[in-house]
Amino acid sequence: MRTIDEPLDQIDDEQWWSPLQASIEALEPRIVRLRRRLHATPESSGNEQQTTALLVDILRDAGITPILMENGCGFVADINIGAPTSTFIALRAELDAVNVQDDKGVPYASTQPDLCHACGHDAHASILMATALTINKHRQDIAAMQFKHNIRLIFQPAEETAVGARSMIKQGALNGVAAIVALHSDPFLDAGHIGLRNGPITGACKTFKVIVRGRSGHTARPHEAIDPIPAATSVIDMFYQLGPRSMDSRYPLALTVSSIMAGQAVNAIPAQASITGTLRTARLEDLEAVQRQMIRITESVSHATSCQIDIEFVGFTPPTNNDPLLTEIIGRAASEVIKPKSIEWLDVPSLGGEDFAFYQELIPGAIFRLGTALPNPRQRMPLHSSHFDINERALGVGTLVMTRAVLLAAQEHPAS
Repeated sequence: MRTIDEPLDQIDDEQWWSPLQASIEALEPRIVRLRRRLHATPESSGNEQQTTALLVDILRDAGITPILMENGCGFVADINIGAPTSTFIALRAELDAVNVQDDKGVPYASTQPDLCHACGHDAHASILMATALTINKHRQDIAAMQFKHNIRLIFQPAEETAVGARSMIKQGALNGVAAIVALHSDPFLDAGHIGLRNGPITGACKTFKVIVRGRSGHTARPHEAIDPIPAATSVIDMFYQLGPRSMDSRYPLALTVSSIMAGQAVNAIPAQASITGTLRTARLEDLEAVQRQMIRITESVSHATSCQIDIEFVGFTPPTNNDPLLTEIIGRAASEVIKPKSIEWLDVPSLGGEDFAFYQELIPGAIFRLGTALPNPRQRMPLHSSHFDINERALGVGTLVMTRAVLLAAQEHPAS
């Protein structure tokens, strides 16, 4: 296997690459406008019909024929670059937004209450669109490079709820696909940089919901009620205390309660309290160990308080598992379009969940981090923050890396 510092062969021909690079540079203003339009008009998971329609129209205008998925949410589209077989290297981007209020004071701020592209999916979709338009424009010129695979575009809904990838797979999005590549915004990695890692780059994640059922009553006579609030607070306290002790402390864990809801009246004990949150670990076995402990905790508190307590794990994404060959291809391609020192090899995975992992369970795949940090460090906000934004310089960088990488993969990845 070649290293990242070794030169490419056919794909390193400047006569071949220069026109594509010029097209990407010319596209940047249009892609910035597209990203801002998507940012201003976000849609929730499973409701991305308008986003889908907008992107489909752009591709149709370019002569590409998309295939819509069920309910008009998401689509796939193929670009023929002259490969003799009907296999594909796929590129995937997400369409949905996060249920977060957009508090930025920018002209392209979200126009939808409590919805914001605070995870960078607007940027991902825009980069994939720019990549598609570039390759499609030059497909006849580059066909002489003797590709093994053609290109498939996967614009996926419902990543935030971890059901979109599985839905796309069920509808045939991976049929004939030999490998798949994606990227994800990193708001603390400098724009112009990318992050790479072999193996897991994101962790295992489960969302949970706890319902605590007591018996309502008057706050002046608590002995006549069964108060769910003390039981709920005990559950949370024990989650935080005992959850981390259920696994090897040398590995990362993030057990986070994100909401507590119980009652509205100031003089009434409610009948029910609910708790929601996420459990995240780097290893699947740790996730399962902590989950078992959480179930034991709810059972113990139920016995101690006479409340009925039910816990449900309502969503799951396994750890990603980046394929070494694809990761090497991405890194090698990136070294040709950005400074090699701008390629950062990551020591540890993040604990963010990523349903790209479901694709990787079936075929080789790799996802890389795209630096989108704003120039002013004080303005850099984490993913899912109500003030999240990106350095739009990253759109062109992401397009350069993705375009070069997918064409190199189409040329080099073994035919299935």
